Amino acid sequence: MLSREEAIDWVFRQHGTNAVYITNTGYLSRAIYEMYPDNKNILYMQGSMGLSPAIALGIAKNTEKDVVAFVGDASLLMHLGITHTIRDEKLGNLFVYVMDNGCHESVGSYECSPLEEQYPGITRIIKISNDGKKPRVAISCKDNIDTLRSFLNE
Repeated sequence: MLSREEAIDWVFRQHGTNAVYITNTGYLSRAIYEMYPDNKNILYMQGSMGLSPAIALGIAKNTEKDVVAFVGDASLLMHLGITHTIRDEKLGNLFVYVMDNGCHESVGSYECSPLEEQYPGITRIIKISNDGKKPRVAISCKDNIDTLRSFLNE
């Protein structure tokens, strides 16, 4: 089992600095922002509760860059149907990583239903520990979107 930071770092090393990264609500966004605060290629989808794969799908259909979605296990379960749409689109540039800590961490660490070993459209499920709470992401929504647009147009 990896820490959240180890798992995030592994994904970033797999896809590099030219990929677009879409984060999920809560602690994933916070951890990624703390680790990569100056990256212009990250869209922080705070409050999106499981929608990062769907948002990443829309972006991946409109760019040749790799698009990487981070989603938590409980968040994925909220919008599980997106997995089949991602599978059916057969995009070679879309990657979805599920960080599985067995709970709805952002709303009090309540247990969630366990995930299956795999789902269509999901690149990898990574078991992570429930490590420290991170401060909120310190970038406004407008600035975040403007920065990502600039990156996509490079």
